[in-house]
Amino acid sequence: MKATLLSVVCVTAFFAAMPASAQIEKQIIAREKASIEAWQKKDKAFYEDYLADDATYYGPRNPYLDIEPKVNFLPKFEMYADQYKYLDFTMYNPRVQVYGDVAILTYNEGVTLSIAGKVSNYTGKVTSVYVKQGGTWREVHGHETINAGAE
Repeated sequence: MKATLLSVVCVTAFFAAMPASAQIEKQIIAREKASIEAWQKKDKAFYEDYLADDATYYGPRNPYLDIEPKVNFLPKFEMYADQYKYLDFTMYNPRVQVYGDVAILTYNEGVTLSIAGKVSNYTGKVTSVYVKQGGTWREVHGHETINAGAE
């Protein structure tokens, strides 16, 4: 019992001593991974909280900037989640840069996706910009690019 309590105290002290930027880095990476899990679970409520009201997004297959997600994306969330199904997702080389209440996450990805029943495997590059609003990190901009020849 004492060893377990000591372990908990040591782990808690370790994270408390972790620099704020390292704590934010862990939060941002976890939030990004949670967005993929929420997509897989068709958790629309997650995205209502995850996206900033004025979020923008460049998708890998859309040449246009998606804007106003709460008007243009969320009402069609179920349709998109049914059409684009993540079968596998891996994040490589994540890097978080923190500037006050703004954090920029960049990483490489490996994706297996079912698009309207057709399986697609690709690698790509992702940039997600987060802003802290009301104590919560929200995505304000996302940009995903598929590597040339990766499909």
